[in-house]
Amino acid sequence: MKIALKLFTLGCCTTFLAACQSTPQTYNGHAGYQIEAQNATSATLAYTLAGRQNQQLDENKLQRACQKVLGQHRTFKLNILSINEIANPATTAQQYGRQIGNSRASFGLSNTPDLRNTDNLGAQNALDARPATLRVVRYTCS
Repeated sequence: MKIALKLFTLGCCTTFLAACQSTPQTYNGHAGYQIEAQNATSATLAYTLAGRQNQQLDENKLQRACQKVLGQHRTFKLNILSINEIANPATTAQQYGRQIGNSRASFGLSNTPDLRNTDNLGAQNALDARPATLRVVRYTCS
């Protein structure tokens, strides 16, 4: 019985976390949707997408944004106006050290941890990775 309760709790937590990840968010400077025009039956949105292109997932995100903006839970007709790629403003990394002329070489203090520090700098750098470009999809839903 305890195992069944643990599995049920784990399933509920997984479902909750998955639902939180799939809800459309307003634009936060990195990704999300912005309302350009809206009336009672239709809306024009700009959705900034980060990550890999997946047509089905992207269409689901656009549908959910329309449902959130228009307040109706039905399937909307999507009309894509434009798709543009922009540089990701969050990828500008801090420059450490001293730049030498126009070369890529730079000299500076080491960024390695001391002997008592257990930070994994490789893992931290991997977690800070961001896509170089973002896609902005302008579309109408009616």
